[in-house]
Amino acid sequence: MWSRLLLVAVLGAACGGTYGGQPPAHPRAKPGIEDAGLPYNVLDARTGHQVDTTAFWDKLASERVVCVGEEHKNPHHHWVELETVKRLSAKWPHFALGMEMFQRPFQGVLDDYAANRIDEAALLSRSGWEDRWGYDYSFYGPTIAVAVRAHAALVALNASKELTKKVVHQGLESLTPEERAQLPAEIKLDDKQHRAWFDDLMSGFGDGDPHNPHGGSPSTPDEHTGSGSAAPPPEEPLAGVPEMPSADRVYSVQVIWDETMADSAAKWLAANKDGRIVILAGSGHCHDSAIVNRIKRRGIKEVVSVRSVVDDGQGDVAQELAKPMTDFLVVLQMPDDVKHQLVEQNAKASGE
Repeated sequence: MWSRLLLVAVLGAACGGTYGGQPPAHPRAKPGIEDAGLPYNVLDARTGHQVDTTAFWDKLASERVVCVGEEHKNPHHHWVELETVKRLSAKWPHFALGMEMFQRPFQGVLDDYAANRIDEAALLSRSGWEDRWGYDYSFYGPTIAVAVRAHAALVALNASKELTKKVVHQGLESLTPEERAQLPAEIKLDDKQHRAWFDDLMSGFGDGDPHNPHGGSPSTPDEHTGSGSAAPPPEEPLAGVPEMPSADRVYSVQVIWDETMADSAAKWLAANKDGRIVILAGSGHCHDSAIVNRIKRRGIKEVVSVRSVVDDGQGDVAQELAKPMTDFLVVLQMPDDVKHQLVEQNAKASGE
């Protein structure tokens, strides 16, 4: 069980991009993302300069692909996604909402929902939402509803659970020709920048802290959350304890997710020459060496990436500016009283 929990933790961090572990709870966060809006500024992540918000939204509207990263349980991040889709739907006559949360085999279900042939209950049941994603649908439903009302396509971006489960346990080489055909033709595993990001992220789990950055959902390593383990499998595993997959195998799963999502988005754009797409994915996927550069490698250069950061005054913004991996940071301003609470909590936790 310990090894299983450790793997879930590192997989979840790589997907959601929680580089420092579990993000702090924000006492004012509400379940409904419409209520989770906060005042915000926009920074050019490459220079640190503040950007005029009108110019920011115009810049996003000028691109073909806008990739918006999230921490899956952070309602403020989901509010930024909702705001992005609202604003771009008013400017884009023909667009798609592409989502990590749905896997390719269920594209037909999304088509039916976008065409109002099925209701929300059927969407969730037929796409296996609880088993394959598991996060509260209320974080996503309002954003999807805006896209449907704007007559946008809904695109299932992700690889199937069945494929990634097999790869993480048996390796890419175990896939049959039929299974391999379900993946993109190119799976680039030798991107040094991406592997360095992955290894740096995984080094944070070297102490074997067996917690789940997502608070327990989803619960298995072969679900969406992917990728990586800093701990190699033991040479002599204990009887009855499943062996930890190698770091290389788990890294392969991370790359499969990134390549598949990039490939799914690129294929929709190729079939819709005047179309544009908003991608919703974990922050661990929505950065330069992940989805962004893999879309560009497929011939689509007009790609911009956005990361949300709730400024708690503890250095999170500085951390992102020190090693920028996205084009823009949406810096949400935490209320002063909540910020003060977090400072006190951190001080007590550190024994000060």
